[in-house]
Amino acid sequence: MKKLLLKRAAAIALAVSMLLGLVSCGEEPAIDYKTELTDQTLTYSLEELNALKESGPHYVQDYDVPALYKYYEDRVYIGVAFGASQIIESTDPTAENIRMGILKHYNMYVLGNELKPAYINPSEGVFNYDDPDHFVEVGKQANAALRGHTLLWHSQVPDWWFKADPADTRTLEECDAAGALATSEQLQERITTYITNVVTRYKDDINIWDVCNEVLNANSIRTKADDSYWAEIIGDLDGDGYPDDYVELAFKTARAADEDAFLMINDFNMEWQNSKTQAMYDMVERMMRKGIRVDGVGFQSHISVDCNVELYRQNIEKIAGLAAVYDECFPEHKGEFRIQITELDMNMFVGADADGGFKKWTEEDFERQAEKYGELMDMFLDFVDEDIIDAIVFWGTDDENSWLNTTPKLRRNAAMLIDRDLSLKPAFYAIAEASFR
Repeated sequence: MKKLLLKRAAAIALAVSMLLGLVSCGEEPAIDYKTELTDQTLTYSLEELNALKESGPHYVQDYDVPALYKYYEDRVYIGVAFGASQIIESTDPTAENIRMGILKHYNMYVLGNELKPAYINPSEGVFNYDDPDHFVEVGKQANAALRGHTLLWHSQVPDWWFKADPADTRTLEECDAAGALATSEQLQERITTYITNVVTRYKDDINIWDVCNEVLNANSIRTKADDSYWAEIIGDLDGDGYPDDYVELAFKTARAADEDAFLMINDFNMEWQNSKTQAMYDMVERMMRKGIRVDGVGFQSHISVDCNVELYRQNIEKIAGLAAVYDECFPEHKGEFRIQITELDMNMFVGADADGGFKKWTEEDFERQAEKYGELMDMFLDFVDEDIIDAIVFWGTDDENSWLNTTPKLRRNAAMLIDRDLSLKPAFYAIAEASFR
């Protein structure tokens, strides 16, 4: 699939470059970020990397620091998720250095929040596209592949979608008790309208979509008990005994809007929760055998520094088995099923520190983290080289800008490759070094 995306991205990049070549007299052409932000004489050798590591500290924006994605170019995408404000030019030096780090080091981009329904469609008939439009513009300028995250989720979706009367000011719980939730037909129409509008708008720009996110609990489809109203309102439309019809509707609608898009389903805890992985396998297989093409599965990969990499491998192997079902059901797309690592970060509060609220991280802690990231990359690359994994996306730009600083509670975690002062942590070097193995 990476080869297919590269061809499509190349065509888009060519069109953009031709357009830029038509700038009128006196206008400045767009910056080639990937060239301008990194020394083009760098060799990306192991010797060069080791010398850099020994001569630190170095910072994410430094011109003489190799671009992380280049170690894996044409092998696997190295991506990053960020907020819309982080790709806006800033007079604040820290914010601008973060922006440069995004443009420099990654060749796949994800908007962490601003492509979710709560942001785009907060009220009936209202669609806010300013942030996603800028995201697409920046992605083109940086020659990066774009992931759309996410079309449907039980969180960050506006309450009005689930109400019979969109103007009803009561909570969903109050509407439920009063029998004032939307009907199945209403919610189906809202899903169809929303997905059609969004996917059609970005048909030529966003090649990959997380169509649905976190639809499963530990072993089955989420329900109201899991803070999700989708399944119980939509219902079992085809009478097959499985209440995942809203997922099927979402994929059918997205496919109708963009036949060539790479459509994925994304979830968490599959790195270790065998029952959830099996539930995902079973649901996707059912969908495929109904003729609903699911091109890939995303492993969010919010893992901890003590994670069991071998168990993680086994669960990837399980989902990778869907490739045979995909090839059987969609022979014209044989070989295109993929897995992506979509939200990778590493919680450092484990063991005796699991419930901790404050910890001063040491170099020993960072070296332990680097070792685990390196171990993970070794495992991922086994699947990369088998054409199973084609993208590895980090969920945040640096330790200061990580959701793990507020979840499960307020504390200073250290989950990312880049420190709070934007210096390269040992984990950055470990990720780069893994490319040589």
